[in-house]
Amino acid sequence: MGYTTEDGVFYPLKPGAQIQILDGPEMALPMAEARVYDGAATEEEQVDPSQIKVWIPDPAKGDKRLRLKYGVLVKRPSVTGQMSGEAYRLAYLGKLERLIEKEIHTPVAVILDRFFTAPHLAAGNPMQITEAMRRELEEIRRPVQIVTEWIENEDEETLNRLIYPFTKQDLEHQPISEAEQKKELEELSLEEFLELV
Repeated sequence: MGYTTEDGVFYPLKPGAQIQILDGPEMALPMAEARVYDGAATEEEQVDPSQIKVWIPDPAKGDKRLRLKYGVLVKRPSVTGQMSGEAYRLAYLGKLERLIEKEIHTPVAVILDRFFTAPHLAAGNPMQITEAMRRELEEIRRPVQIVTEWIENEDEETLNRLIYPFTKQDLEHQPISEAEQKKELEELSLEEFLELV
């Protein structure tokens, strides 16, 4: 439950929030545009599964928890070169949106209440919920910030934040194949993901 401003921005209501409705001319509310992100297929456009690629920061490939926390699925042609911070942010938000869409057994409000005491963020469609979580939860923004810093500057301090609570020595074993990484990400649930962040 929430309200939409004249410019089409949705805000979920929080306990104790007060709003005032002013009389004015009737207006059609603008529809939110669908976010286009790498690796995501819209309902109209289905992407060939062979065109989906896994991208995980190299230091995180040695541990399943880090792969699930930082890994994203992207369209193969879009990541032919180096991943950028903005491309990662969009792919990460797309991952969160897909996890919310996949959640059918437990209401998203119950899950958000369990992890963040923030059931009010579950108002709206999956894209609106994702945006509200990004806006209000540091736990959702932090992984994107860390990976973006890692992409821009692969220094020791950023590496330690990326792989925390592990050390480089803990992650030296052989990472799994890309097909296995992709399967892990496809089987990930919203609750499993939120436990990691």
